[in-house]
Amino acid sequence: MSKATETEVYQLLEKWQISYERVAHRAVFTVAEIDFSIAGSDVKNLLLKSKKTKNYYFVICPGEKRVAIKALADLLNERHLSFASEAELFELLGLEKGSVTPLALPHDSARQINLIIDTAIDQTKKIGFHPNINTATVVISFDDFKRFLANLTIEPMYLAIPEKPLEA
Repeated sequence: MSKATETEVYQLLEKWQISYERVAHRAVFTVAEIDFSIAGSDVKNLLLKSKKTKNYYFVICPGEKRVAIKALADLLNERHLSFASEAELFELLGLEKGSVTPLALPHDSARQINLIIDTAIDQTKKIGFHPNINTATVVISFDDFKRFLANLTIEPMYLAIPEKPLEA
């Protein structure tokens, strides 16, 4: 797998006539490290895998949500879900740790990844994703994000992703 690049993201957005705003920032590896704001929904992206069925799930959910991974596995009829390894992240999407983004889905040419979008995300707001690097965020309308996915013939699943209760 070749490394996913920032340039290819902009080339696709321009090819598909998707307008965007680019926000440059310091490298961020987790949602907790974000010290800037965008004009849109704050989301996090997780690449999960099932050990037994070998299914991969790309999950987009609100940035502050603490995903109940066991409950999500149950919803997906999987026995167990865990985070994909750094090697799998690179093999499937050409990405390095800290830059997980659905904008790298063009690299999943074998269509091994199931995309799940949390129904808690406000689809009337813009949404921001890393453009294959973690020193920038690309902000687009949610409708344009759906158009991006349609151009890739990716049909996302919309699920109410379960959240871990706050510990007392």
